[in-house]
Amino acid sequence: MKYDAVRFLWKTIRQDRLAFFGVAVLFCLVAIALLAPLVATHDPNEMNHRVEGTVFWYRDGEWVIQESVGEWTLNAVTFCYDGDTAFAVGNHGEVLKYSAGSWEKEEVPTTVHLQDVAFGENLVVVVGESGTILEKRNGEWIIVNTPVENELFAVSIAPGTQKALVAGTEGTVLRRLNDTWELVDTGATEDLLAVSFPAEDTGFIVGRRNVIFHYDGETLSRQMVMGFRDLYDVHAPTTDMALAVGERGTILHYTGTAWSAMYGPEARDLRGVRLIEEDKAVAVGSHGVIIRMDQGQWMREDTGYRRHLRGIDAFGGMLIASGTDPYVNSLARPSVDHWFGTTHLGRDIYSQVVYGSRAALTVGFLAAIMVAVIGTNVGLFAGYFKGRVDGLLMRIVDIMYALPLEPFAMILVLLSRPGLTIIIFAVGLLTWRTTARIIRSQVLSLAARPFVKAARIAGASDLRILYVHIAPNILPLAFLQLAVSVAFAITAEATLSFLGLGPPRIYSWGTILHEARLSGAWRTAWWWIIPPGVLIMITVVSVFFISRALEVLTNPRLGKR
Repeated sequence: MKYDAVRFLWKTIRQDRLAFFGVAVLFCLVAIALLAPLVATHDPNEMNHRVEGTVFWYRDGEWVIQESVGEWTLNAVTFCYDGDTAFAVGNHGEVLKYSAGSWEKEEVPTTVHLQDVAFGENLVVVVGESGTILEKRNGEWIIVNTPVENELFAVSIAPGTQKALVAGTEGTVLRRLNDTWELVDTGATEDLLAVSFPAEDTGFIVGRRNVIFHYDGETLSRQMVMGFRDLYDVHAPTTDMALAVGERGTILHYTGTAWSAMYGPEARDLRGVRLIEEDKAVAVGSHGVIIRMDQGQWMREDTGYRRHLRGIDAFGGMLIASGTDPYVNSLARPSVDHWFGTTHLGRDIYSQVVYGSRAALTVGFLAAIMVAVIGTNVGLFAGYFKGRVDGLLMRIVDIMYALPLEPFAMILVLLSRPGLTIIIFAVGLLTWRTTARIIRSQVLSLAARPFVKAARIAGASDLRILYVHIAPNILPLAFLQLAVSVAFAITAEATLSFLGLGPPRIYSWGTILHEARLSGAWRTAWWWIIPPGVLIMITVVSVFFISRALEVLTNPRLGKR
């Protein structure tokens, strides 16, 4: 019976809803694989970082973290005089106000990085990049004209006044007098990073390479200090008592006449310090470092927090610290930014799954083609020639059945190295056996048909009879086995990659599951294992749905039914 096989097949697929669904799903997967760079939302190898404002509270003898306060890194925080209000500032113009137990974002007329904030008599001052100074007056933030464009790192306001000092790059110092800002000559070229203004006629400014200036209300004088470490913060609650902290755990103590070094238990950078009493203080720094001085002795406090802390302030018995630098967004749950979540290294799982479709479909189609070619030819020769040829080929098939796939693939990997090629060869060389037996049984029946005998009498060679007269009649069965082999090859690739035999630098659905298992997070990070597992299942089921339609080609009576 002659008919247009392609048209008949398409008609059959359209009539079979499951087969049509399988074709649609497979078409979408192929499109995703081809357009992976466009469909993926991230680089699958990129370690995604996250930035968010974090505040650490110390209340009732306990540190409590308050995460996701803001969208950006918070560089400084300060209490207001009542202790129930606080301000925090950070990158990209982030200004947050704490009141009534919650943080709210303040609208400010700038988007530059803001470095420090200070509270005075009915005045809040914020400083940042490009000489930016913001003042909050009558409930509104305004930008103040300044005589410099250098980056400003620190600000401090004398208690009970509106007099302020600001420090910045290249020795920049500004002071606020009578609502105006004027430049103070320092003679310094080093960056000045912190300032403390305990009284109208006394202030301390510190900076890089152990630079310390004393302010007497009019002029600045450099104070002699041994060492070359950068100093990141200074706090002076009174005119004759101060602490400065800095690079590699540096701690300097001022007792009214001179600065002296103190021993600290940390070698990491200290970014903020508050001297609470003469013999009590707290300092914070990189990697969540918090150290406390009691009776003149410094001790570590382990809070379990490992992100950077940049600023600290104190009020009564309360402490508040702020900060966080960009950190690896590891094991994040599915969100708008990462549709399938992230891995333990912060890599986007959705993008890995998209790129993994390439490996899965490549192995599936190439290995299936290899299986179909080998199995069809072996079945043709065994069924047509019979006798010794059939016996020899079928014994080889029996041997192939005795070889397990996984150990065979391991041997190939030992002889070569992990990769898609090894998986394709492992699947192709072992799984053609079923196709060969099925094709052989069909050829045994076809070889006894009259048209084969007629071709032999007409003088056709054996090869011509095989590939011109017999092969077209077994093509529908070969296509059916091809579809089945695609599904098996995709499953085999996922299995071998899950065992670690897949390509180390190419993502596939199996390697994604393999990394989840190695990380130890696969028992809790469900978003890591479900997407590749579901896609493997959907792909295999879709191919089997398509094979239902191909069965009609091998047995037209199924179509009538």
